Amino acid sequence: MKILIAGANGKVGTILSGKLWGHSGFSPVGLIRDSRQQTKFTALGVPSVVGDLEEGISSFLPGLDAVIFTAGSGGRTGPDKTTDVDQNAAIKLMLDCESAGVRRFLMVSAIGADPNSESTRIQHYLRAKGVADSRLRSSKLDYTIIAPGSLIDERGTGRVQVAENLGFHGYLPREDLADCIIESLKNFNSVGKTIQVVSGGQKIKEAFSGLLGGGLPPIA
Repeated sequence: MKILIAGANGKVGTILSGKLWGHSGFSPVGLIRDSRQQTKFTALGVPSVVGDLEEGISSFLPGLDAVIFTAGSGGRTGPDKTTDVDQNAAIKLMLDCESAGVRRFLMVSAIGADPNSESTRIQHYLRAKGVADSRLRSSKLDYTIIAPGSLIDERGTGRVQVAENLGFHGYLPREDLADCIIESLKNFNSVGKTIQVVSGGQKIKEAFSGLLGGGLPPIA
């Protein structure tokens, strides 16, 4: 399965790129914004392409089997940039995937994402994510939305709690999020699902099998 990782140079994207490259059946390509970032991906052994999500990357889509959207405007930008990237660029990529026939689309979202979020801390982010998620659910794509709790840089534990609606907000190491993304790609029963995930007591594979069953992946 040839997969484009949008936001590959971010913390989650970098971890995910390395894990996918070492995983049988997956062939990742990192989408980056600056050619100077290619050195890092060369060291990882992962091919990369330079493009700007806001301008559109439709030229990179032919021949792909899946796209993972883990891009973000970053914590230092204002509401306008968050809307530009986390909402509008994500929706543009969905439309381009529909046109190019790239059906598998995995979105990294967040617990609490909602177009009408009243969060007092990151309202603009959760609203932008909520709008993008809603558009993805109404698309023709074989989508999965992974919605983690607050992401932390600690080493992954390999153990999580998952549900379509956990009912609470927890934490999740970025390394564990990358493994959850891979587990979702491997299990085609994740299509059409929004999966919330936080640190917990179950091994990742067991947690996803328990939620989704043992669906086989459409690996080309």
